[in-house]
Amino acid sequence: MKITSTSCICPVLVCLCFVQRCYGTAHHSSIKGTRNQTKHIEGETEVHHRPKRGWVWNQFFVLEEHMGPDPQYVGKLHSNSDKGDGSVKYILTGEGAGTIFIIDDTTGDIHSTKSLDREQKTHYVLHAQAIDRRTNKPLEPESEFIIKVQDINDNAPKFTDGPYIVTVPEMSDMGTSVLQVTATDADDPTYGNSARVVYSILQGQPYFSVDPKTGVIRTALHNMDREAREHYSVVIQAKDMAGQVGGLSGSTTVNITLTDVNDNPPRFPQKHYQLYVPESAQVGSAVGKIKANDADTGSNADMTYSIVNGDGIGIFSISTDKETREGILSLKKVK
Repeated sequence: MKITSTSCICPVLVCLCFVQRCYGTAHHSSIKGTRNQTKHIEGETEVHHRPKRGWVWNQFFVLEEHMGPDPQYVGKLHSNSDKGDGSVKYILTGEGAGTIFIIDDTTGDIHSTKSLDREQKTHYVLHAQAIDRRTNKPLEPESEFIIKVQDINDNAPKFTDGPYIVTVPEMSDMGTSVLQVTATDADDPTYGNSARVVYSILQGQPYFSVDPKTGVIRTALHNMDREAREHYSVVIQAKDMAGQVGGLSGSTTVNITLTDVNDNPPRFPQKHYQLYVPESAQVGSAVGKIKANDADTGSNADMTYSIVNGDGIGIFSISTDKETREGILSLKKVK
């Protein structure tokens, strides 16, 4: 179908989008309806048909936790058929219409009357309509649009699984992974840095470190000896806003115990022992007990005794008491 330059353009409803950023200034932007366009190609006129008549709309934004004395301005609905004489009536229906969101039916201005929490509800789906106030007939088809609740940084990171209890072998190489901790932030991860968490260590240096991005805790020293110190209390902080000043934070405690490795030999508390054997002692009778000490624990402290040298190597024998870890010296034969 061809049209001339004097063809009449049907009125198109326009939804003016009002966008707010956190702590920023409100901006109004108008989205115009698309008019028919003509293009001359080699003397001919090519007609571009406009889409079906209806609302031209965009997403609205309302700042969460708004505590101002006046209702928060959200945006404006407008029809091209509105000549400003009050003949057009704007109607708002859908989620929160009339309670949370109110509209001036003459100007099309939308306001939010309540403080909203994005963590409870992220967006509201509403419907807009413009009708002739005298005839109550719609000027345009009803259209759906969204009011999104814009996030502010009102939630601190939280560690849901702490406090933690973990172990790592003593004498581990520096950089050995101990545990990965994770903090969650209820703020919007798709907007700004409100949910961007950075990890740091508040207590536990210089023995341990934490990766600021992943939350992986690692050993930070060589040759950490259980016999010198066994238990460590490490405090990890998670801070949002990418760790910037003003970010909210949460912390958790990681209790780390060094587990034993067999790195200590048994040692006798004295170099010489003096024992006496009665002449009447029978073969197999106990002569005495000796005991070595081992700084390790568990099976790493188990030991056996043996006679390796000396005058009595053929006269005496030694056995090990597994319970007391003592060496029991016995008469093997009579001289």
